[in-house]
Amino acid sequence: MDFKDIRLNLKTMYPEGYVTRGQYRSNSYSTPYYVVATEKEGLFFYINRRKTLDLALHVPWVDVPNTLYLRKDKNDKTYRTKVEVLLTIFVGDMEGKKVAELIEGRRLLLPWTKFPWYRKIPGYRSQVAWKMVMASMFYFFFFGMFFALVSNGEDDTAKVVKQPLVRTEAEEEPKKQTDSDIAKKKANEQKASAKAKVIEEKKAAQEKKQADLEKKKQLIKEKEKAEAQRKAKEEAARKAEKEAAAVPVGFDNCDDLRTEYPNGVPSSHPAYEAKMDRDKDNFACEQN
Repeated sequence: MDFKDIRLNLKTMYPEGYVTRGQYRSNSYSTPYYVVATEKEGLFFYINRRKTLDLALHVPWVDVPNTLYLRKDKNDKTYRTKVEVLLTIFVGDMEGKKVAELIEGRRLLLPWTKFPWYRKIPGYRSQVAWKMVMASMFYFFFFGMFFALVSNGEDDTAKVVKQPLVRTEAEEEPKKQTDSDIAKKKANEQKASAKAKVIEEKKAAQEKKQADLEKKKQLIKEKEKAEAQRKAKEEAARKAEKEAAAVPVGFDNCDDLRTEYPNGVPSSHPAYEAKMDRDKDNFACEQN
């Protein structure tokens, strides 16, 4: 199946979801997944097994970390934690952009530049062991040759020209900080403070949204509990009414009453009548 057929099949299975290509816990497409993102259920990862689509993994929204680091390429977006790459998706079409919107609308995003400086060096960006070893050997050889050439050049220059090193007064004085440098530093500090404030506001909004959701769930549970109690009371009342209707009442005298109740009945019993309580002790037709 080509991607159009796969997307059509997955859209049939998830009418309200969005479908794109992607990779889970990797930054390559060596084993491609087809990612389905839904508003309520989270992320589904499918693998194309020639003629069938198999569900490889389901990641609910609660299992996606609250803070993600984002890297944008030409047609891809990669999300990761501080430890590992979490998800790479294709955003070259509208469906992929919708998947990215669902992810980014639920999680706090930080720039990829937070990671160690060496992750930007070619050969170390992929974190593949053999690539990093080859890159280290190349850089070691390159810089070794460079320093050897520079050292030889300095030796030759020293042999040809030997002049006393004279420093001017301007070179000896420390470089003074200008007003423009101070203003620039202050502007950078204000920019960093504003950025941190925006991040904190997003985090607070996310926490408030989660608290409101929990409160709503609690209210629904309480409502369901109250409804169950009401139904139980109604059922008990109907049962008591039915039992009361089944009790024989309306006896003419104590002889008739004792045919049903040999020991008589108290005043709380439906068959009790004051005319059959001669001694007025709230118990009719008792055996003397």
